[in-house]
Amino acid sequence: MYKGKKKKLSNRSRILECIYRNAPIARTDIAEETEITPATVTANVTALLTEGVVEELGEIFPEENSSGRKRVLIDIIPSCAYSIGIEFTQKALVICITDLKGTILFKQIKPFSEDLALRITDEIIEGTKALVLESGLGWNQFIGIGIAVPGHISQDQNSLVTNRKTWDAFSPSKIRQAFPLPVACENNARCMALGEYLFDPGNSPDSFAFFHVGLGMFCANMVEGDMFLGNNYVAGEIGHTIVNESGRRCECGKYGCLQTYSSENWLLKNARMAYRNTPNTILHSLVKNESQITIGTITNAYSMGDPVIGMYITDALKYLGITTSNIAIIMNPGKIFLHGQLFDNEDIRKELMDYIERQLLFVDSTYADNIEILPYHLTDGAAGASALAVSRFFIKGEQV
Repeated sequence: MYKGKKKKLSNRSRILECIYRNAPIARTDIAEETEITPATVTANVTALLTEGVVEELGEIFPEENSSGRKRVLIDIIPSCAYSIGIEFTQKALVICITDLKGTILFKQIKPFSEDLALRITDEIIEGTKALVLESGLGWNQFIGIGIAVPGHISQDQNSLVTNRKTWDAFSPSKIRQAFPLPVACENNARCMALGEYLFDPGNSPDSFAFFHVGLGMFCANMVEGDMFLGNNYVAGEIGHTIVNESGRRCECGKYGCLQTYSSENWLLKNARMAYRNTPNTILHSLVKNESQITIGTITNAYSMGDPVIGMYITDALKYLGITTSNIAIIMNPGKIFLHGQLFDNEDIRKELMDYIERQLLFVDSTYADNIEILPYHLTDGAAGASALAVSRFFIKGEQV
């Protein structure tokens, strides 16, 4: 539930965010939640009704034996405008069009290739234009474009900050020049956290951690309805926390980083090595060559009892469990969301939760109930990018 006062935002922005987090909600409750005067709330809601942004859903009558007028509930009209969300990773380029509540109406998915990476800016521009044409919507019906990036975006929003050269061709400025819409970029895990906050308010408290395990790893933190950004690019880089000081050497130069055990990149690297060097691995019965190995292949081999893959997965889950419990102890967020394709496997979900529950036994036997493994979809990052656009351009009214 939206409880933040956020006095740096305009009254309109605070009211819109309150509606997103609490809808359906009455004007009197908006005033109470935001600490904006009832008269100001009424004036702003009236303007939003006139613009066709919100609608009145019906009346709540006061309880018997209580005084007061009947209250009219307000909600956002999802189809009053649309948002474009884009994510690119070494899995795919995903572009989607959503309504203002995050429902995906149109999507385009292009699997990753080296050629796509070299053309990523043009692919984004061409793919977005094609999808908008397919939708039949006019550009004036969109509030903006959000782009979820695999790394960090510079403060001026003009370059990608990452230690990988894969995406050197990505040019935010060229993308902005191609569209009559504002464009915002942000780390993909932070975008997905925003998606949880705006598009699934009933399941997300004002403060939570969003721990994404993909090809890389990142933990986004919402604190009282605001994304915690820190003072530099280190904030959220949970994959570079050390879990075994005598462990493997990470590309960052340190030894024993979490991502060297638990990220998809390293699990794939280890599985391909096992395929080459272990004649009796189950992987040989699942794929014809090591280039065909995917996270799904690895999790299937794990469930089928492959001892080598089992060792890798067990280590990965042990360190993920320790890290998740450390987040709970250090930050004590209202909820911790775990997200990643790895967790699609039921055996892996169960083993991971067992590790977490054992780590947190000293706190409270029910504390692990605050940890939720979310379902994984390839479109999650793009939907989160759409939430970024909604937050920046619809709720806050920014122009980039």
